[in-house]
Amino acid sequence: MSYWRNTLKPLLDAEQGTLFKQAPIRVTLAFPNRYGVGMASLGYQVIYRMFNQEEGVACERAFLPDDVDAFERTGQTLPTVESGRAAADCQLFAMSVSFELDLTNIIRMLDVAGMAPLRGERSDSDPVVMIGGPLTSSNPYPLTPFADIIVIGDGEQIVPVVSEALREAASREDFYDLIDGMPGIFLPARHSHEPQWATAPKELLPAYSQIVTPHSELSNMFLVEAQRGCPRPCTFCLARTMYGPNRNNQAQELLDTIPDWVTKVGLVGAALSDFPHTKYVGKTLTERGIKLGVSSIRADTVDAELAEILKAGGLRTFTVASDAPSERLRRWLKKGITTEDLLKTAQISRDLGFKGLKVYMMIGLGPENDDDISELIAFTKELAGINRIALGISPFVPKRHTPHFADPFAGVQTIEKRLKRIQKELRTTAELRNVSAKWAWVENVIARGGPEVGMAAYSLYRNESIGAWKKALEEIGWHDEFEANTPSIGLPPGQYEPREVSAHAQGLAI
Repeated sequence: MSYWRNTLKPLLDAEQGTLFKQAPIRVTLAFPNRYGVGMASLGYQVIYRMFNQEEGVACERAFLPDDVDAFERTGQTLPTVESGRAAADCQLFAMSVSFELDLTNIIRMLDVAGMAPLRGERSDSDPVVMIGGPLTSSNPYPLTPFADIIVIGDGEQIVPVVSEALREAASREDFYDLIDGMPGIFLPARHSHEPQWATAPKELLPAYSQIVTPHSELSNMFLVEAQRGCPRPCTFCLARTMYGPNRNNQAQELLDTIPDWVTKVGLVGAALSDFPHTKYVGKTLTERGIKLGVSSIRADTVDAELAEILKAGGLRTFTVASDAPSERLRRWLKKGITTEDLLKTAQISRDLGFKGLKVYMMIGLGPENDDDISELIAFTKELAGINRIALGISPFVPKRHTPHFADPFAGVQTIEKRLKRIQKELRTTAELRNVSAKWAWVENVIARGGPEVGMAAYSLYRNESIGAWKKALEEIGWHDEFEANTPSIGLPPGQYEPREVSAHAQGLAI
């Protein structure tokens, strides 16, 4: 049975906006996850369109099969979506990567495409492997054993540079020479440190979807970027550093990108309720009968007018981020949201008939203690007295390029103990969803790791598990260099109290 004909062709037939092109230079744009996840990535769709707009370049997409083991047993070559050609039959094999835990998927993707995952084992006859996306801005170093090129920053500035080099280069080394030193270009064979990030000028924005499909995680939704970057100073978040400076698009610029046939629009931005045109754009679209989707809204800037527009656009549940279990920890993170803001939002959601309020937050922050968890539990009960509450809880994972880079990971045992208490005391009060503490530990290792962590992933990518990660990290001699750091509520993020013994000496003891 042909994988392309039976699996990909039905997906292709359901799409609107697909680009079909033939050209001398073939690019495969791969996403190391399922089709539905990849098609919900706005950045992935933008890069797909930009490569196809380049003279002499044709770009087709490839995705990791839902069941990779079953696909491999068929003995088939991974095909592209548009034509079914072999994904590795190209000059440039580019991947867009969003998440740390997709590290093993990157390796698997190269393997399934018929390429040696390790850069040092490929030859000049293989495609150039280029990796970009949010993960490369956060931490490119675990990718260096696999990528020939790592691109860091805004793709709008990088695609034209890479395309011109593909057209002009007479050899692989000539290609590298042409792009070496350009903003956002990291060549692991030549460079030891990440370069200056590429930052797209305002005139290349806004980003918007190319393809709409019912099979995306954001089904039938056309995405358009209201703003890039973030004006807020939250210390834990990469949006300000990774996508800065903050760039707001004009209302008409957004509306002009939306085709007449679109029935659902998702507005993308880190702080949409700070975006000055959210209400105007939302009202204009709902008056055209278009349904709206938005990322979470800041509780300190939401009001009844905005909530009414979102409800008219089809939203049934209101989503906000608390990001910390207590008021004192929100202040420490410079979140700028108070208990009163969250209560006000709950009241607005109730008064306007929303079915409930979804609140995202992190636990395991450096100065966190049992009193903070007690405040979370009491406050959630207060919110639940106003409207139905769903809590989405994630363990805090420190990231590079934030003041929290050297904060300790709270430890699997500590996080699981606090999660268990929250679940016990709120099981009849709120709907609870949480991210695994053990997989958050793996994310933490990757988020601050180097090439050695990439090689650990390579040793286990076919049989990934928590136990396999523990064993692989032990074999490379990994140790948690940050576990002895002690954040304090009285010190700014990134500053630590001196101590002799670590309270979080859990490391690999999970």
